[in-house]
Amino acid sequence: MQDIDITAVVLAGGRGQRMGMRNKGLLPLAKQPLIAHVIARLTGQLSRIVISANDDLDAYRGFGLPVIADEIPGYPGPLGGMYSALHAVHSEWLITAPCDTPYLPLDYVERMCAAINDHRAYVARDDQRLQTGFCLLHRSILPQLAASLATGQFAVYRFLSALPAQQVQFADKANAFTNINTPDALAALASR
Repeated sequence: MQDIDITAVVLAGGRGQRMGMRNKGLLPLAKQPLIAHVIARLTGQLSRIVISANDDLDAYRGFGLPVIADEIPGYPGPLGGMYSALHAVHSEWLITAPCDTPYLPLDYVERMCAAINDHRAYVARDDQRLQTGFCLLHRSILPQLAASLATGQFAVYRFLSALPAQQVQFADKANAFTNINTPDALAALASR
């Protein structure tokens, strides 16, 4: 894996609608912002990490990582964050992780990179379903990504299906991709 030109992006550019319009990545869990847990897990796996964010940019810059805002206005969702990051970092590969997934597998990057063959996109699959926020994308998909966004198609699942993306199995990692979308989910996690 050491010779793969790769950057990770932590996706923190959403509106947080289900979280009461609060910035999820900055909400505390175990006395640290949610995004800090994701960054810590990624830092042990690779050296280049950026943050995709649209609000509270100074707070996100406080983590000491480059912060990339969406190039496409209007909160285009994770697909917009993926596009802007892939466009900005110039690495051959981009690996993604949402900011609200504190149990990100510690071998996530290694397993995704081990799957590289002739596909240009890979997506994690746990024992339940596809985890579309967890992708490995080759920069050659930028034209398709731009075209998808230009037509107003912002669904990551549809985009990955159209490429198509190869699935990478994480069936042995139950709950590793759990994301925190509501105040109740955050409170339940904090009480454990």
